[in-house]
Amino acid sequence: MEAAKEWVSTTAKSELAASLSLELANRLKDPARVKQIVTAPGNISMLGGHPWDDVALSAGYPGTILLFTEWDRQAPDEGWDIVAHSHLLALQEGLRQNGCSNISMFCGLSGAAFAVMSASRKGTRYTEFMAELNERIADGALDMVKDFKRSFDTEKGVSPKVYDVIMGLTGTGRYLLEWKHNDKAASALSAILEYLVELTYPIEVNGCTVPGWYVPQKYQFSDQDKMSFPNGSFNCGLAHGIPGPLVLMSLALQKGVEVKEQRTAMRRIAQWLIDHAAMGEHGHFWPSVISFEQETAQEGEELQRTRDAWCYGSAGVARSLFLAGRALGDELFCRWGVRGFDSIFARPEEQWRLDGPTFCHGHCGLMQMTLRMAQDTGEERFKGYVDRLLDIVLRYYEPDSPLGFRDLEVTQGIEKAGLLDGTPGVALTLLSLSLRTEPTWDYPFLIA
Repeated sequence: MEAAKEWVSTTAKSELAASLSLELANRLKDPARVKQIVTAPGNISMLGGHPWDDVALSAGYPGTILLFTEWDRQAPDEGWDIVAHSHLLALQEGLRQNGCSNISMFCGLSGAAFAVMSASRKGTRYTEFMAELNERIADGALDMVKDFKRSFDTEKGVSPKVYDVIMGLTGTGRYLLEWKHNDKAASALSAILEYLVELTYPIEVNGCTVPGWYVPQKYQFSDQDKMSFPNGSFNCGLAHGIPGPLVLMSLALQKGVEVKEQRTAMRRIAQWLIDHAAMGEHGHFWPSVISFEQETAQEGEELQRTRDAWCYGSAGVARSLFLAGRALGDELFCRWGVRGFDSIFARPEEQWRLDGPTFCHGHCGLMQMTLRMAQDTGEERFKGYVDRLLDIVLRYYEPDSPLGFRDLEVTQGIEKAGLLDGTPGVALTLLSLSLRTEPTWDYPFLIA
């Protein structure tokens, strides 16, 4: 990782936030206890089963490792590296027992490797383990790109799982960007970027010219989506849609990594997102998806507002446009990014449609992105936005619950310990409010 940049305090409540983050970190110290809490008999996700996976950044030890690593950066003499090490040993045991079948950021090896890299104290520890993981990730990425490029010739459209932040090449590419000085990682990253550029080439579907990131019916995520989009759609969410590739290309460009037509591809995506912004009562918004009918100006329902979260909605899209504008030196794109956040905070809280305190679809995801915007723009009003969100997150604190915060995917809440929608994501967001140097834990979310 590159040297951390200076980070400015944005709230008068930074000490309170750091104190609560510390309290949460202490609850999560024991890796066996954490797993026991999340895999308790009644702690069942609406998706079925316990919300736990030893090796997944979304739901396992990589998330807790990132929390202790960030605390180790802030307090290097307080033994947080030893706590992180105990969780890393549990992660290794999970890999040994169950393996890992993919290289994705939130469900596979890239997320595990990101945690190990973060815990390595600038590459001075775990060098053999990292080298092994990096080899597997780079090889896997090159193989995936070859397979996916072959599919360009045989079918129209793509599954979001191929390219997205959660399961796809964009998340893996964000990890490889941290290793751009390594020849093999650099080669794999370039292959990913070349694939993403190709993904932006127009294609013809049902006699209409549409963007290459078109998602046909068979690749919709749910049966409900397959019914809603019989002719396919275009995903606008940062987690699963085209904003993710836009951010990866933007960050790569800023770090001096560029492939042929990358800038053109970035402009193509950014302009498409701007063209699909809708105007509501309180300003601009972006829907979760654009249907085939809406894209091709055939009959289609009016664009519907979605949640203002990291995963879907205006915040993720606006952040992607801001980062693209900064990388390209395009003030218009940057202004659209700022405008998107201003529109969110012009809306009443209930219109944000956020589910509780956690990161993916909750208030902490919006808060961390808003904090990033506050740092990058220096605009004073963003500090007020952050304060507003912090007050909301603090309301969700449950001192009597085992991990302090619950994810509200079910009515009574559920205990989770992954980065995506568990207590570590909340604790890290709270800690970010008091840092003096830029955090790195949020890189997997493709917001920095």
